[in-house]
Amino acid sequence: MFEAIDRIFIMSDLDGTLLPSDKILSQKDRVAVERFRRDGGRFAFATGRTLQSAMQYIKELSIDQPVILYNGAAVYDPVKEKILHLSPLPKEALSYTKTILEKFPSVGAEVLRPDGTYIVNVNSYEKEHAAYCSVPPIYCTLDEVPEGDWLKVLFALSPEELEKLALYAAKQNFKGISFVRSEAIFYEMLPEGVSKGRALETCRALPNLNGLTIVAAGDYHNDLELVQNADFGAAPANAQACVKAAADYVLSASNDEGAIAELISVLYSKI
Repeated sequence: MFEAIDRIFIMSDLDGTLLPSDKILSQKDRVAVERFRRDGGRFAFATGRTLQSAMQYIKELSIDQPVILYNGAAVYDPVKEKILHLSPLPKEALSYTKTILEKFPSVGAEVLRPDGTYIVNVNSYEKEHAAYCSVPPIYCTLDEVPEGDWLKVLFALSPEELEKLALYAAKQNFKGISFVRSEAIFYEMLPEGVSKGRALETCRALPNLNGLTIVAAGDYHNDLELVQNADFGAAPANAQACVKAAADYVLSASNDEGAIAELISVLYSKI
């Protein structure tokens, strides 16, 4: 499987895997990624973040491979500065979101489009999320969000209340969408069939990546298909049990301890 470093493409989750808790890329991981790329390896990341929020890490790591955004609803080429693939929510997402907000008026909610983040309902969890994304959002009502190209809707609430929201949503007759838990306090509405794992298959088919060994790493439910669809899936020590069970390799390091640096070291040992 592992012929040479220059035949490997790593697709890493961002928050909870590559990024430590403070969201500042560690020197250990940075040095490891730089060495891997110097030796010809390809490196990119898959995230639930918007293009605007992910851009700081694209620039910091000088990413030159396609990245997965919005939990799989978009694939972006940072070299051409072009969206290669887009999977928007159906127009009914507006009414579905209204239904959820009417039932759970205290839930934080934001709509993500290619042009930015529209916060339509604010709570403390939503404020915290907006702060660490480091991109000024647009505050408006749900009806003021422009139509079309809704890539996902994120709901933020306490873990206990979010569980109730998830149970409620599962009982509704919502068509053309799916939901995924991306953190303990985040529940996301995505287009049906969209996931990081499905987007990874889109990347795999690109001419410059076709035939490479795909290595993926992730920590949470929204990373499960990413890890499963890779040729070699890895999970940091802090990963959810379901992700660890699906992984080919469970790292001893957490995201706060240089998990990606450890993964790269493991790959070198296999050449």
